[in-house]
Amino acid sequence: MNHILAVCDTEEIYASKLAEYINQKESFPFQARSFSTIEKVTDFCKKQQIEVLLISEKMYPLELKDCDIDKLFVLQESEFFQEDAKAIWKYQSCETLLKEILMLLAKEPGKTAHIRRRQGLFVTGFYSPVKRSLQTSFALTMGQLLAKRGKTLYVNMEACSGLSRLLGKEFSHDLSDLLYYLQNGKDGIGYYLSSITEQIGNLEILPPMRCQMDLISISIREWLQLFYEIEVCTEYEYLLLDLSDSVQGLFDLLQHCDRIFTMTAEDGVAMAKIDQYEKMLQQCQYEEILKKTSKCKFPQMSYLPKQLERLSAGELAEIAKEYLKEEPYAKR
Repeated sequence: MNHILAVCDTEEIYASKLAEYINQKESFPFQARSFSTIEKVTDFCKKQQIEVLLISEKMYPLELKDCDIDKLFVLQESEFFQEDAKAIWKYQSCETLLKEILMLLAKEPGKTAHIRRRQGLFVTGFYSPVKRSLQTSFALTMGQLLAKRGKTLYVNMEACSGLSRLLGKEFSHDLSDLLYYLQNGKDGIGYYLSSITEQIGNLEILPPMRCQMDLISISIREWLQLFYEIEVCTEYEYLLLDLSDSVQGLFDLLQHCDRIFTMTAEDGVAMAKIDQYEKMLQQCQYEEILKKTSKCKFPQMSYLPKQLERLSAGELAEIAKEYLKEEPYAKR
């Protein structure tokens, strides 16, 4: 079933362009339709429900007879709009406008909270005691490849990820905000999550925490609750966890992964660290982690692109593609 967001504005070009932009955003949970009159909206409602309506300030207030519309937001055009309605500034970038819509829906999801996942969430973990082993590069590469198959979310759980600089932008919200939102018992986590993610191609990235102390303070119960909410309240098919030693309950999180990739190297120090790590898992009775783990030894890379979106076409991508041919990825 399609979830419809309608744009109604006397400026037909604006309405059609905004609807076109929305329909190009695969991560946005609504299909958009554009209208230039209230009568056309009413006629459409007789055939299909509109869940969210964006209406021009010039056309508000209005009467929509026999229209079951769950949420109505006004596209504000003047500084003096003071009606008792949720308003969004019309003349801003489409990307910012969509994020504001999702923020409003997250606060009051209403009937639209029923949007759910299509199939079970497949969780892939990336962790290695060996540092500078291309863990994050490999995770982002595999994430971009998986995003071509289905809706994919990448979560970086390192103390210092450097993603802000790599993506060339500052994040207004991050993983800390999402956990705080969840801890306060808010509904509509799917909308809130969509409003704060960034993208590399089709891969969605949850901005990591800025402060290491915040990361260390999150309990394993909070992590598992977050991932449960992502599974039951969103349409993500793949979740990628880029893990580090700063995470509480690291082994328990790895235990909950469906597949794990551990990066290693041929040198003596790397092999010694991997050996100690595997013995520790056995001593702590986490042998199940070893069964789900693939150890990755990467050859010397002749070139790694600086632009993250180009990782999906390099040497690392060819290695990732081979892993994606194996079970259980091949069956999905």
